[in-house]
Amino acid sequence: MIAGVYCDCVVCRMEKSLNAELANECVWKSHILAANSSNALRAFRSALHVVAALHAPSGSADTLDSDRLLVEILTENVRAERGSLWQQLLLLVFVPTIHATASHITGRFTPLARDDVSQHIVSVFLELLVSNEFRVARSHVAFAVSRKLRRHAFRWAVHEARLAVPREMGETPIEEIDDRALLDAEVVLQDFLDNCQTAGWLLDEERNLLIQLKVKGISCRELASRNRHSAVAIQHKIQRVLDKLRRVAAKGPPRQLELFPPSTKKKVFL
Repeated sequence: MIAGVYCDCVVCRMEKSLNAELANECVWKSHILAANSSNALRAFRSALHVVAALHAPSGSADTLDSDRLLVEILTENVRAERGSLWQQLLLLVFVPTIHATASHITGRFTPLARDDVSQHIVSVFLELLVSNEFRVARSHVAFAVSRKLRRHAFRWAVHEARLAVPREMGETPIEEIDDRALLDAEVVLQDFLDNCQTAGWLLDEERNLLIQLKVKGISCRELASRNRHSAVAIQHKIQRVLDKLRRVAAKGPPRQLELFPPSTKKKVFL
């Protein structure tokens, strides 16, 4: 997994294996030569360089370039056989999302085994890659795939958890879990952040930092390494941004404030 996040779960072990398989530059070159849509991909020396580019913080690479890369990879994946290099590449690109989603679900639905959750999310992800919806996608591709994956995963988790013995649910009875609320919260969050950016209350860099830390599950240590800051400095910066957003959210609809509760309470997303 990303530095500081590795936990030896199914997803982390999968990432380690994929890194080893995709490091071969000769195999990459042979696939690029055989690809039908490789204009953007030809600039990269190996598949791992593509992953690094797509994992780079916002601002270091144009969003249109990222979309172009993902569209080309998705197109090649649809044309290839299951288990191809293109499928492996997409799995590696979305490992942070898969891992964060599995962590979120197992934290929310305690009766579900981490490995079972992870394996199901990977299966859903592979099905989504060849769906008609993403065959025609051309913009905000990563966000669309991630959102769809999380929605499918949470719906499955709610269904599976409802089959569990009630006493195994701990403090939260399954009847009280509203999957629609979990899914809608993400939409409200994204709209709120969009409005904050438009109004000038939130910088691109600040939003990217929040998403990487709180949604993608990247550790403060890794973020600090990428930005050449200390982990403590990153933590303080995140706290300042959260405090600012709480003040802004307090002036809007109650639904927004639920996303930024006081630090003594459990946070929904951030």
